[in-house]
Amino acid sequence: MRFSFVIPALNEEKLIAGCINSIKPQLRERDEIVVVDNGSKDATSIIAKKLGCRVVKEKEKGISPTRNRGAKEAKGDIICFVDADGTLAKNWLYEARKSFNKKDVVVVDGLIVFSHKNPLKMFIYNIYTAAVYLGLVLSKLLLGKHFFTGNNMAINKKIFNKLGGFEPFISEQMYLSKKFWNLRKGDGVFNPKMVIFQSSRGFDQAGYIRTILLWAVSLVRKKSSKYYNFERKW
Repeated sequence: MRFSFVIPALNEEKLIAGCINSIKPQLRERDEIVVVDNGSKDATSIIAKKLGCRVVKEKEKGISPTRNRGAKEAKGDIICFVDADGTLAKNWLYEARKSFNKKDVVVVDGLIVFSHKNPLKMFIYNIYTAAVYLGLVLSKLLLGKHFFTGNNMAINKKIFNKLGGFEPFISEQMYLSKKFWNLRKGDGVFNPKMVIFQSSRGFDQAGYIRTILLWAVSLVRKKSSKYYNFERKW
């Protein structure tokens, strides 16, 4: 299996090197990192190129078209979607490969752990993570339905293309999950050892409760993600 990491990026010069450097030591010879620049005004693309990544541009605003462009450009059999403000645990790709060796597995999702300098805030932010992942596990056990995580997932490229990619809405991973349930081909698994340490800047910028409420509302009423980024300009 050849793995392609797709990193959507918009003005990420402060963080993207950390993300890339957490991936590079894990790659094998034919693996790759594709950084998709969604209109950065800073040195995001320059940094990514210097670190050996393939950089492509996407003019259409939003996380979904940016990820979809990366998937289109990816040469690998498996596409790994991660965000520029996340750093991967050292065994992330090893665990992903191990999961895909299981019968019928076509998508694997990992665990997001929010980072913060303030221990109390980090604890509070990760209460959300714990609740969400408990829901994902129960959904699979009780209903047989696997949920995608979006910014910590690896998926067979042929399956991703068959699903039609991410839709341009907030909580895009949930809409992709629903299409996967209807596909009824292949299995999805959750691997808690595939850890990504994620920046909590979104919660800091817009507020913890406000952000969660937005995500909840977006599950029942589609809301465009065109101008939705870590600064939460919505």
